[in-house]
Amino acid sequence: MIQIEFESEKETIKSVTVSGHANYSEYGEDIICAAVSSQIISVENSLQLLIDHQLETEADEQQGGFVKITLPDELTRSQAHDSQVLLKHLYLAYQVLADNYPEYIQLNNHQVNQQ
Repeated sequence: MIQIEFESEKETIKSVTVSGHANYSEYGEDIICAAVSSQIISVENSLQLLIDHQLETEADEQQGGFVKITLPDELTRSQAHDSQVLLKHLYLAYQVLADNYPEYIQLNNHQVNQQ
């Protein structure tokens, strides 16, 4: 099962973690893994190239099945706004996938309390 966790503070998404494998089909033919992967890679690229973020990205390059992107703390107002639009789009895309494939994807939005 793919676990997707968005970490938010109030209404602001701070990070996204995707882990696990869907096991919907054979490696290379798994449409669920492909959909989940392409979404996060696309948003990560947009955050870096279009909005000029220096993201903190963690990934399991050997076995796959894990990626985490974390927004930097220091953003301009424009960067913060544009980042949230992209990340909220990502959340909605994952919500549609999780609704259609609940046995393969679990989506969580974890609220963190920062003092």
